[in-house]
Amino acid sequence: MFKILIPAVAALGLVAHAAQSYTAEDGVTAAPVIAAAATSVDAAPSAPAMDWHFHSEGDTAKLAYGVANSDQLVLMLTCQTGQDMISALGSVRTEAETATEQTSYRDPMTGGILHEAEINRHDAALADLAATGKMTVVSDQGKVAIGSDATDQEAVKAFFASCGSAPA
Repeated sequence: MFKILIPAVAALGLVAHAAQSYTAEDGVTAAPVIAAAATSVDAAPSAPAMDWHFHSEGDTAKLAYGVANSDQLVLMLTCQTGQDMISALGSVRTEAETATEQTSYRDPMTGGILHEAEINRHDAALADLAATGKMTVVSDQGKVAIGSDATDQEAVKAFFASCGSAPA
């Protein structure tokens, strides 16, 4: 039973985190949050916080939204210094006007669906990410915005600086 309960609670935590503070005023509808029934089950550990995390390897920069130092990843953006296209890979689809046709496939390690696309660095979605630390994505629950605080913003700035410059 715990094999099913722990992943279900973790997934619920991800949905709740993604929906916690975004409204239609932000151009994004809030994802539904399902209330868990009170049962006499041992308390599950709280879901770890998700943030943007920056990493670079040579001329490749990576910006990942997920749990630090884990395999829990929602979206990863990668760029090569001076290139105009940014690669997006994640369990959510990017909401960008210049995104190439998205390729979706089953992740052999998790069994989940991954979505992959290329986005022009000057796309409005990336400009919003650079300005606010938030990016609108499409999940199974609809459109949600990921990212939010000042810690996230520093990682986002470092990513775009490594790519060559912030989007216009």
